[in-house]
Order: sequence, then structure tokens, then C-alpha cells
Amino acid sequence: MYITRPETGGGGRDGTPPRRWYVARTKRHRERAVDARLRRDGLATYVPLLHQSPPPAVGPAIGVMFPCYVFVEAEMPADFYRISYAPGVHSVVCFSDAEPAPLDASVLVFLRSREGPDGVIRTQAFEPGGRVRVVGGPLRGFDAVVERRLNARQRVRVLLEMLQRQTRVDLPEKWVRQA
Repeated sequence: MYITRPETGGGGRDGTPPRRWYVARTKRHRERAVDARLRRDGLATYVPLLHQSPPPAVGPAIGVMFPCYVFVEAEMPADFYRISYAPGVHSVVCFSDAEPAPLDASVLVFLRSREGPDGVIRTQAFEPGGRVRVVGGPLRGFDAVVERRLNARQRVRVLLEMLQRQTRVDLPEKWVRQA
């Protein structure tokens, strides 16, 4: 399994700076190698995985949720160079004044809460015949029935009750929620 669970950070009690979460930008397709290297160096890391539905034409169905990024728990500035110069790391995400940008731990708690037992985040699948509500776009507020998922990425065809008949409408999945 490529996912590594972050550990709770300590620090602060014995005078050392507290460990906080930061984001390391990696070179293309190097997230897993950077994750393994930083773990070997004693840093807690987190690489959320996403089940892509429908699966891509090329590549695995389970991929990195944030391509080119790895979450790292570290003490800054002490660990800055250890992260920055790790093989495969492009840079540490920083504010405009070159200060590493800490990430609120609630972001990671939220991502981990969305994971299944296998550590993979799955998106909601719309089953044909299922009731949904349109939550975005010009048709916001309408209830509809899913006809099918479309081959076009992240789109769904729904049947809307309009003008006393059912009308087929293709919508982005992000505009639709389970009713």
C-alpha cells in the first residue's frame, strides 16, 4: 500500500518547536518515492489516494489525489533542508516571503475521514434510477433522476421534470448530490 498514515506530532514540551504539517511540491510522478524517502528520514507523511471513477483510459484507477504534492509533518526551520533537498522534491510550499506555509491539521483530519478501510478516498457513484438534487448551475434546486453516467469525464445525464415532461440534461457531477 502506498499510503502512509500521519502520526500525531509532539514538540513544544522540551523547548523544541512543535511539529506542524507542511506541503512539499514534488517532481512529476514522484509522490510515492518522496513519501518513502521522507518516511525513511523519520518524518511523518501523508499522500491521499483517490479512486478515479470512471477509470482513466491510461493508468491505474487508484491515483494520487493531489499530483505533485506530499503532506509532511515537520519542525521548521530545522527540517526545511531535509525536506527541500530530498530526491524528487521540487520545493516546500511557502508564503511570498519564503516562509514555509503551515497547513491546518483539520485538513488532514477531513481527508482521512473520507478514506475507506483500504485507505482510498472514493467519490460518490450515481446509480441509474437514483434520485438526485441539482445543487449548482442554472438548474439549481431541481430534483432529478439519474439516467446514466456519461463517457465524458465527471458528467451525468439526468431526467428533469420540466413543462410536464421529462427532459434529458447532461450536467457536471459536481452540480449533483444524492437526494
